[in-house]
Amino acid sequence: GTIATEISDKVKEIHGVDISSKMIDVAKRKADEQKITNIVFAQSTIFDERLKKESFDVVLAFNILHLVEDKQKVIKRINELLKPGGLIISATECMGEKKSFISIFLSLLMRIGLIPSMIRFFKISELEDSITNEVFQIVQTECLEHSPVNYFITAKKIKRI
Repeated sequence: GTIATEISDKVKEIHGVDISSKMIDVAKRKADEQKITNIVFAQSTIFDERLKKESFDVVLAFNILHLVEDKQKVIKRINELLKPGGLIISATECMGEKKSFISIFLSLLMRIGLIPSMIRFFKISELEDSITNEVFQIVQTECLEHSPVNYFITAKKIKRI
């Protein structure tokens, strides 16, 4: 809910979804404390059928694409939800870009089964290819250099899939 509350005064309305009820509770509390009324938070996924096709101008996908089992399925769903010309803004950890203590440590934890093995170690080029794939056109990118690399992509919907 942090980003949602920060941008709430710049948009008409926000729909925030998360699979974690605890994260939704935290987000609702933040919005309530700040008396923000144009945000609706729901424990759900992007595949919730209550989210109507071509009903969103922008979809923020912050810190999720490297955690989902089938990123292409998620990107396809984002494409369905966006209006023609709509934007996806993604922030994704690209841990495959360079070796770091964190990426090595996470790899070890995945190998011994202490964390899910679905964390993806993207390189920036792989992430860009996944998003563009003839349906989105990249408008802007920004790389926040830290360990691991957090890569922001803004892309415009150019075609339905």
